[in-house]
Amino acid sequence: MKKIFMLCALCSALCAGAANAAMPLVGFYRTIDDRTNAPRSIIRLYECREIGDDDRALCGRIVALYNADTGEISETIKAPARVAERVRGRPKMVGLDVIWNMEWEDDKNRYEDGRIMDPQSGRVYSALIWRDGDDANLLRVRGRIGPVGRTQVWHRVQESDLPAQLQGLDVSGWEPVIHR
Repeated sequence: MKKIFMLCALCSALCAGAANAAMPLVGFYRTIDDRTNAPRSIIRLYECREIGDDDRALCGRIVALYNADTGEISETIKAPARVAERVRGRPKMVGLDVIWNMEWEDDKNRYEDGRIMDPQSGRVYSALIWRDGDDANLLRVRGRIGPVGRTQVWHRVQESDLPAQLQGLDVSGWEPVIHR
């Protein structure tokens, strides 16, 4: 009986440890404009609670935008300027949650069942996110309606390569704010 109890306790500890493990793919990513191939924004993928539930999920917030002419970061979450004209409530583009409710699927090695918003149009799509098989620093991010969609490649950015105002960014209190 004592052995069974110890085995159960060990299993419980292992399961609790797995549940509290860091979610895969959190961090900073650079998005690239599909037409110009120029950097467009920096997205911070962060752990959040699923909207309407207490389950853990992956969310993503725009934390910086690039200037299309210079290719340099022109605004950050500390000083947002541009407005998301077609998003309900016309929020600032920087600080906008564009990914929410993404659930990790261990057996598929990807996130799914969440949503992604195009901040230019305000349209919301179902989403898939997975690591590129050839390069661990690349993500494939797919927005879709049914089988039809578009996949972008996002590039991991090391925090030390970001402007000072994005280094040490505390995301522990972030909860997604959705403007649909």
